Amino acid sequence: MKKKIINSTLLIFAISIYTLPQNLNIISEMPDFYLDCSECDFTFVRQELPFVSFVRDPQLADVHILVTDVSTGSGGEKYFFNFIGMNSFKEKNFDYTITTKQSDTDDEVRNALLKVIKTGILQYYSLTSFLENLNIEINEKENRKADEIVTDRWKNWIFRIDAGSEFQKEKSQNEYSVMSGFRVQKITEDWKIRIEGEYEVNRENYYDDGEKITDKQDTKSISVDYVKSLGSKWSAGIFGEYLSRNYLNIQNSSGVSAGMEYNIFPWAECNRRIFAIRYMIGADYNDYYEKTIYDKMQETFFSHALEVNIEIIQPWGEITLDLEGRHHFNNFSRNRLAFESDFSIRLTKNLSVFFESQVQAVHDQIYLPKGDASLEDILLRRRKLETTYEIGGRTGLRFTFGSIYNNIVNERF
Repeated sequence: MKKKIINSTLLIFAISIYTLPQNLNIISEMPDFYLDCSECDFTFVRQELPFVSFVRDPQLADVHILVTDVSTGSGGEKYFFNFIGMNSFKEKNFDYTITTKQSDTDDEVRNALLKVIKTGILQYYSLTSFLENLNIEINEKENRKADEIVTDRWKNWIFRIDAGSEFQKEKSQNEYSVMSGFRVQKITEDWKIRIEGEYEVNRENYYDDGEKITDKQDTKSISVDYVKSLGSKWSAGIFGEYLSRNYLNIQNSSGVSAGMEYNIFPWAECNRRIFAIRYMIGADYNDYYEKTIYDKMQETFFSHALEVNIEIIQPWGEITLDLEGRHHFNNFSRNRLAFESDFSIRLTKNLSVFFESQVQAVHDQIYLPKGDASLEDILLRRRKLETTYEIGGRTGLRFTFGSIYNNIVNERF
């Protein structure tokens, strides 16, 4: 009996040795990895993985590790890891996700990211002869068993309260601000509820030849959002908001709107690509501090908006495009067209370009107070000025060169 067991064991071992190279197609060369992760502590990763060959150029890598992230309903981040195989590892791709909490420290976050990086790298080492040089251990960090995992007693509800102040004083000028806010939200795969509020007071005092000039800026706002998922691509929502801001001559503004949203790609792929089309329709009531340029102290109006949002994240770069147009039902001339873009594209193996822009055609400033703005109003930015457009942007180049290997750590000075 003992002899049969030994013979069977040897037979199984021989079969596994024979079939292993055929099934795994073992590669003898060490893979080079390119870590494309803005949130990763690269120095920490290299210190923890000194045997891993990281390169500085994605075109010279055998594996491109693309890491993206989105904010979660609990205030944390959800990270998406895409391990993209190239050269000898072509079409050998792996995807992972991990979620961090808002309360996690920087060290906890970087260790969580490192764990996923290790997991993905191990997949490629398992296809090479280098696997025999690795020691692999796996355990549950708190030694818990599966039946010890508890349910969420808060049922996905998140509560946040903010408060703060700022003060600054000089001989001829002083300023202070007080701010507070709150957020209550619940986000699940099927729907999300978010209630946010803010209250902020800003005061700036200037003294010139004994004369005191004061700039008062007060803001109060509350918003309520309810969004329902209607499948893998459709969504619907109802939105309410309240605003009071003297900079915009708005004493009280309240509105409610409803919207539909369609994403050409499934929302499960939002970490890599989004092509969303949104339509909103709603009604607003405004109550003003001063009579407006249209001789109004209060008014009600209806408006609707159409928005197209495109986001693409690939190893060659990122592109974000957002185009929104809106107008009032009772007066088409009261309209606004806004376009925002954000490009980051790798031109060559060493050179990349980034460009951000914001362009708005503005024809809906119905809140502007009647009469000319004083010099004090203009210099202190105490009120919004009339305009027909707003333009902003920035651009630049990034060039890197030198050794393609990044395995040495030296943090002197």
